[in-house]
Amino acid sequence: MYAAIPTPLLPYSSKPQHPILLPLKPKTPSPCYLFLHTSPNNCNNPSQLSLNSNVSTSCDDKTLLLNDWPQLLKISINSGNLNLGLCIHGFLLKLGFRNEPFQGNNLINMYAKFGILDCAQQVFDEMPDRNTITWTSLINGYAQINDVESVFGIAFHMHRIEEEFNEHTWSVILRACESPDDRIRGEQIHGSVIKTGFCEDVVVRTSLISMYSRCGYLEDAERLFIDLSYADVRCFNLMISEYGRAENSEKAIGVFLDLINCGLEPNDYTLTNVLSTCNGDRDVEEGKQLHGLAVKHGVVGKTSVGNAVITMYGKHGLVEDAENMFRKMAERNLVTWTALISAYVKNGDHRKALRGFLEMVALGVCLDSSCFATVLDGCSENRNLEFGLQVHGIITKLGLLPDVHVGTALVDLYAKCGKLQYARTVLNILNTKSIACFNAILAGYTETQEDDDDEEEDAMVLFKEMRVSGLRPDSVSFARLLSLSADGVCLVRGQSLHAFAIKTGFVADNAVGNALITMYAKCGSIQDSYQAFCCTNNYDTISWNALISAYALHGKGEKAVFLFEEMKKERFMPDDITILGVLQACSYSGLWEYGFNLFNIMEAKYGIRPVIEHFACMVDLLGRAGFLSETVDFIDKCPYSDSPLLWRTLVNVCKLCGDLRFGKIASTRLLDLAPKDAGSYILVSNMFAGWGMFDEGSRVRTIMNDLKVSKEAGCSWIEVDNMTHKFLASGKYHPESKDIYAKLDLLEAEMKQMYNDESDNQLMRDYTFFSK
Repeated sequence: MYAAIPTPLLPYSSKPQHPILLPLKPKTPSPCYLFLHTSPNNCNNPSQLSLNSNVSTSCDDKTLLLNDWPQLLKISINSGNLNLGLCIHGFLLKLGFRNEPFQGNNLINMYAKFGILDCAQQVFDEMPDRNTITWTSLINGYAQINDVESVFGIAFHMHRIEEEFNEHTWSVILRACESPDDRIRGEQIHGSVIKTGFCEDVVVRTSLISMYSRCGYLEDAERLFIDLSYADVRCFNLMISEYGRAENSEKAIGVFLDLINCGLEPNDYTLTNVLSTCNGDRDVEEGKQLHGLAVKHGVVGKTSVGNAVITMYGKHGLVEDAENMFRKMAERNLVTWTALISAYVKNGDHRKALRGFLEMVALGVCLDSSCFATVLDGCSENRNLEFGLQVHGIITKLGLLPDVHVGTALVDLYAKCGKLQYARTVLNILNTKSIACFNAILAGYTETQEDDDDEEEDAMVLFKEMRVSGLRPDSVSFARLLSLSADGVCLVRGQSLHAFAIKTGFVADNAVGNALITMYAKCGSIQDSYQAFCCTNNYDTISWNALISAYALHGKGEKAVFLFEEMKKERFMPDDITILGVLQACSYSGLWEYGFNLFNIMEAKYGIRPVIEHFACMVDLLGRAGFLSETVDFIDKCPYSDSPLLWRTLVNVCKLCGDLRFGKIASTRLLDLAPKDAGSYILVSNMFAGWGMFDEGSRVRTIMNDLKVSKEAGCSWIEVDNMTHKFLASGKYHPESKDIYAKLDLLEAEMKQMYNDESDNQLMRDYTFFSK
């Protein structure tokens, strides 16, 4: 129930000043009035003199202008020719018209359309007689320039002098309610609409629906739409559009079907809106049917409909259908090309995307920020830094770099290509920074693995900069920072981020909760990992996967299997990651029977086809269980028998089990398959050394050196007092490296002194070999 407008609550505006309603203040005539009222004798501006003198015309010309000036004003508005409108205004002044309602209303409308509200206001102030159209035209002008206070101020004066409101007046006033803060004001206007009997008018009701939707109250808008006794195509189009913005494709298509059932004819705007709502996988068939209806109703030739069809097919991976629609379009615009390029980018065909962009440039199509952002996304996904740099140059030349979408796309490009300093440079020169820019760089820190850069420290510095700039981190920010803490095994920093996520309310987000589970697990705190899982409100399959993998990582296979069974009881469908985590848990905990059975039924029961990682887990599981002969047969019969990963896994298992025969077989196959992989040589060499076969181990390393195969230095780290210390093999970059090596030399001397018998000498040989 909506009450009528309480007069004291209505906004009072000191502007614009209306002579008959408020005390007049001295006003400076607007520039157009100075121009129109300047006589030729006193005018020093040649262009003004020419225009005023040209108004003096013959009697026939005057008669023609007297009859046709309204049409000329329309031509002036439609063509954007302000000078023509000024000439008409000057002509009317010459004829002695003093802004009677018809002339005044047309002039107010003309100035309002050009956004010159000072002139429109002055015409309004000089009108002795005004009608509803006069007031509505002026209100509409202020609404077009988003001067909300003036809109409501004029509406208040209309209400106070009891000027009659019509359906267009209410529609224009309602259009000014744009944000949730305008909800109370909109409800007051709704009450007056009911009181004045316009609530059943389809134009006013459509404007009310639009108002509630813009203010964020779609349910109220929906109620008004349902209660409407009659709705026209415009009203249906509005509801379809609003459901599309709310990403509710099911209701949008339902409203479209209601429109068809009511016997109304959908127009191009209808089909454009409803096609744009087809986002989900289930909507592809509906999208095809809507395409057919667009053909049936003869609107498929409209550019906006064609663009929506291309976009719809691109979202669902039907690139060929999108291309067919593109080829059939008689008229293409920038949106058409951008939609096709976006379809290529989303479906991984980056070469076609770049080719399409180059064709656009060759055809002379005027490019905008949205198009450049789409092309840069294609460069990012393809890691095509060279082409991205060229696009960056064009963007700079056209002056589009300050655009937030273009800037974000550039930051994402450089971050994904590992050029984090370039990304930071672009971020620093952006006038408007978005949280997406910071998240893109955080993703770059997550993906870039460089031992000589302290990515985690830089990421936290960036996080502080983001907060100082006034941007509020979102769930993506927290998830990526927690991932960095997990990779660096920084428990204290992860706990700090956890606390801040609680404070900002993002801890309930699934992505953040899953990142917390993984972070605590990698930092060695399995109980905190489990607690993070329990505190997640709406955990999903990823949450279960993270917890199962956490227990697998800590060697608690029975607990991981128990969680897997609980997951199935909760009716969560396991995916390939789930199965991988359970197989790893079984391998580490000796539960080979459970793992073997799970592997055999995973495709039949869960529809998951095993990939190479699953086969590697089975090699590890069977090998640790002592079935080395069966493991070799398993590898030979699997689809990945020529994969170095499986044989490398078997070499490691043989090393753990101490089986020389199968270890030699596996190492021979491994080095044949990966003759240039340094890690394989090191693994085989260490396997021989572990069995005391130092000559064999040295021979493998000699072959490796002869082939000039080098292995990246190993890295380890430890967190002390909230500071991470990194160490490279044979590295001397740590600030306390001299003291560390001195302590190591001391320990070595003590070991030599303590072990003097033959067995102790063997231990020293082991130490000497592995320290090389």
